[in-house]
Amino acid sequence: MQQNRLPGVPAPAPEVGKRFAAAGFELFLVGGAVRDQILGSSSDSEDIDLATDARPADILRLIEPIATATWRQGERFGTIGATVHGRELEITTYRSESYEPDSRKPVVGFGDDLRTDLSRRDFTINAMARDVVSGALVDPFGGVEDLVEKRLRTPLAPEISLDDDPLRMLRAARFAARLSLQFDRDLLESARRLARRLLIVSGERIFAELERLLLLPDPEIGLRFIWDAGVLSVALGDVPLPEYSSVASSVVAMRAEPPVDSAVRWAALCRLTGVDEVRLAASLRMSTVRRVELHRLLTTVLPDADDTPGLRRLLLDRGAGLPLRVVAVHRLVGAEPDDASAAFEDAYRRLLSEVTADRLRSPLGGGEVMELLGVAQGPIVGRALAHLEDLAVRHGPLSEDQARAALDRWNDSSSGSRPGENT
Repeated sequence: MQQNRLPGVPAPAPEVGKRFAAAGFELFLVGGAVRDQILGSSSDSEDIDLATDARPADILRLIEPIATATWRQGERFGTIGATVHGRELEITTYRSESYEPDSRKPVVGFGDDLRTDLSRRDFTINAMARDVVSGALVDPFGGVEDLVEKRLRTPLAPEISLDDDPLRMLRAARFAARLSLQFDRDLLESARRLARRLLIVSGERIFAELERLLLLPDPEIGLRFIWDAGVLSVALGDVPLPEYSSVASSVVAMRAEPPVDSAVRWAALCRLTGVDEVRLAASLRMSTVRRVELHRLLTTVLPDADDTPGLRRLLLDRGAGLPLRVVAVHRLVGAEPDDASAAFEDAYRRLLSEVTADRLRSPLGGGEVMELLGVAQGPIVGRALAHLEDLAVRHGPLSEDQARAALDRWNDSSSGSRPGENT
C-alpha cells in the first residue's frame, strides 16, 4: 500500500495532533480506522481512536480547551474521551500491559513507545498507526501485507496474545469471517491448545462477541475455526459438540439467508450443537427478551399447510413474523423437507394477506361482554373472550354482530360446559 493512496487522517485529529506536538507529545490514529482506510472502507461517522505518549492528565490539559465535552470513565486505563468539532475522540496513553493468569483484566502500565503499544493489540491488521499530523503509516508487524495476503496473524507469538486475552479467539473468528481472511497456522494451533482459557471470560462478553459473528452476512469461516479448534465448545458452556463435517452444510447455508437474523442463527446453533437453550441462555447471560425469543423459535410447532384453523391459531398466538422465522431455523438445520417448509410458508403468507392477528381477536371488549352477559368482572369474562377467539380461529374473523349472537348462544347453553358453536 503506497502512502499517497491513503485518505487523509480524519478531522479533527490533525488539529489535535498539532496541539500535542507543540507540547512535545506524539499522537497517532490507531486501530480499526487505519485498517479500514487501507481497505478503502473507512467512514467519517466512525469514532476516532488515538494513541499518545502523553499521560491522562496531560491529555486532559491539552484537549479541554478545544473540546465541547470530555469524559474520564476510562482514565484509570489511560483513556480520555472528548467531543471536538462534533466528532468523538478517544485518546489513550501508550500501554504496556500484562494479564493475570486467571483474569482478563489487564494490569496496565503506561508506556512511551508506540511499537510496544501496537504489539499488545489483537492482530497485525489492527496493529497499525498513522501520524495524525504527517499522515505517515506505521506498520511494524506487517499488517498491510497480511491484508493483501488475506492472512490473520497476531503481532506477538499467538500463544502469548491468546493467553493474555482469550476473547481474541472469538475476535479472530469474527475478523476472518468479516474480511475473508485465512488463519495463520500458528494462530490456529494456539487456539486449539488454549481453547479452555476462554473459561475465564464472562458469559456476557462471550455472548457479545458471538453475536457480532452471527450478525455477519457469512459467518462460516469463523464458525468453522472456533468449532474445529474447540473454542465454541467452551464458549457454549464447555459441552461436547458433534464433528463439524456433520453440520457443515447447515453452517454454509447461513450465507444464503438474507436478511441476517441473529436470533434465528442462535436457534439453529442450539439445534446443530445439541446445546440446551435454557442452559445456554443462563451461561451466556442473555437478556430476558432474547431468552423468550430463543425459546419460542425452538418450541413453536408448525401445523400442516392445509390446517387452516391451525394456521390461524399460530398467527393469533405467535404473531405474523415468528412462524416464518421458525421456518428459517428449520431450513438452516434441515429439520423439515424443503417441500414441507415451502408449503407451510406459502399457506401462511396467503393467510397473512387475508387476515391479521387483531382481526382474530374478539371484536368486543371486556366491558361489552360483561354487559351482554349481565355479569361482573371475573373468570367468566375471560372464558367468553377465549370462546370468541376460538370461533374466529375455527371459522374466520367475527363481526361485532356475529360476536354478540355467538355470546347469546354461549350464555344460553349449559352452564356446565358452554360448548363452542358455529357462527
